[in-house]
Amino acid sequence: MDESYCQQTGTDHCVNNGADRSIGEYWEREFCKMAAARQMVFTPMQIGRSKSAQAFGLAMGAWKTYTLPDVTIWTWPGQHHEIKHKSPTRNGWFGLEAYRFRALLSFAVITGQDVMYTIHNHALNGGRENTDNQIAHWFTAPVQLLDGTWEHRQTNGTSWVNGTKQTGIEILYWARKLWTPLAEYWKSQ
Repeated sequence: MDESYCQQTGTDHCVNNGADRSIGEYWEREFCKMAAARQMVFTPMQIGRSKSAQAFGLAMGAWKTYTLPDVTIWTWPGQHHEIKHKSPTRNGWFGLEAYRFRALLSFAVITGQDVMYTIHNHALNGGRENTDNQIAHWFTAPVQLLDGTWEHRQTNGTSWVNGTKQTGIEILYWARKLWTPLAEYWKSQ
């Protein structure tokens, strides 16, 4: 999460990476519980890892790595979800680091499968610390739809990169209207 987002919302969750990861893992598990309740088969790729999970392939004779989204649902037709627990900024935007977005987009192109940016909107849930999970608070958008549609591009954001707080990180922001309810997306599959 970038520092300007923290300043806009008055939160302090950009201070402790371990706490942020713990909260993220909780919501990834809650997402998996919802998928299981719908008879989906899945793999949580990031839970318990200190570094991102990777996929490998050859591109023009050289090894290429792809950073995997948080959860892969194997049930046909297959879908991959980058899970975030956040609320929109004061401008009504959802943000993501540009390097992370590009990795998700690259993975969507190479797999030809749905790669989704999926958000648990804690503004609808009584706040960041509330652990009550309801599918009505979850929204998702395909990264290919988000490509080139951002409302704002911040070039000097602050974020966690490989467990280290770094500055000068590019952050992309999209209007929340681009997200659809997760329940609707799952019904369409």
